[in-house]
Amino acid sequence: MAQDLSSIPGVPENALIFVDSVESKKGMEGLDPSKIALIDIVKGAKLKEKYGPRGENGVIFIETVDFARKRYTHMFGELSQPYAKALKEYGSDSSFQYVLDGSPINNSIPQMLAAMERKNIESIAVMPPKMAKDVVKDYEPNDKL
Repeated sequence: MAQDLSSIPGVPENALIFVDSVESKKGMEGLDPSKIALIDIVKGAKLKEKYGPRGENGVIFIETVDFARKRYTHMFGELSQPYAKALKEYGSDSSFQYVLDGSPINNSIPQMLAAMERKNIESIAVMPPKMAKDVVKDYEPNDKL
């Protein structure tokens, strides 16, 4: 079960919590930590404007792995037609090899990609494994994109 976030330094007490964009009345109760892709803790005066008095202690946004995957594959598909085509062809991104700044992402893929923001993405390229070997440092092709 998920730990109580109040034990983490900097986490506002009595913060409003959203899980997968839906306000959670139970906080993190029942949330499996291994299923969490991203936790974003937000504080500031603008939260009170947006959420009223409930937001004055801060807001915690939590994304599960499945929700994050849907969000970033949708975003990448909007940014790259070849990505959208490959995603449609394969049905999911589970066989894709993601590369960030020339280095393969091999661990915590949903967590790494969930943290990406559209404004920070310069380009998305889809390439066959043999071409990827020439572009990516220390890449071993294994029939992945």
